[in-house]
Amino acid sequence: MSNDASTEKKARATHALIFELEYVGAMMRTVQYEAIKSAVSTKGVELTPILFSRSGMSPLNRAAVTDVLERAGKRVDAIEKAVAEVDKAVADYCENTAELDKGLEKMIKATQARSIPVLAFTTLSKDLAGKLMSRLGLDAMGVELVIPEEVKASFPRADDWLKMLKQCNKENVTLVALVSSQVACKGALTAGAACVVIPDQFTCCQDFGGAMLVLDSLAEEKPDAILDMTLRM
Repeated sequence: MSNDASTEKKARATHALIFELEYVGAMMRTVQYEAIKSAVSTKGVELTPILFSRSGMSPLNRAAVTDVLERAGKRVDAIEKAVAEVDKAVADYCENTAELDKGLEKMIKATQARSIPVLAFTTLSKDLAGKLMSRLGLDAMGVELVIPEEVKASFPRADDWLKMLKQCNKENVTLVALVSSQVACKGALTAGAACVVIPDQFTCCQDFGGAMLVLDSLAEEKPDAILDMTLRM
């Protein structure tokens, strides 16, 4: 099949699977927590999982550090070094140690076996996201990377989902979204997606009302059972 024909087929797709690259694909929130914990300790803050969970956990490192310091009642000036430390830890993880979630790998393959396109969206820079995609082997698997035009401190909300879907020509498809947080879940639901939530230790107590499934792990589930339920084939 030519590239033009392949692109046209993707554009005509009536179904799609999309997931959070960092948090569902690579479980990166723990890395951010540990890096922020180290960074804010120089400001006299002892970061705990509870404090981190309540801080908002922005995907933007500067906003995440700022939120933690404000919640701890600390000044948020002179945080360049702290933010740089978190940036470095995240980059190192993406480039050198990240591993693809095995349950997600099975889900991707099962989805592609049905000729359904699979997409990953990211809050990382284009360069770093590309390195993570390569590290996880997702580019070789044919997963399409969606890089939003704008990432806000709280992301992705409903308008962010709508913009991303328009960007990749998936506004009118039957969409299943694999997400890890309340913000991502609520936004995807508002945009019309069926949501499967795989929370981590920091998001497990959030409200996922409206989600079709909330799972401890994708690895413990049968991909085809999830697809039959969510993609309404």
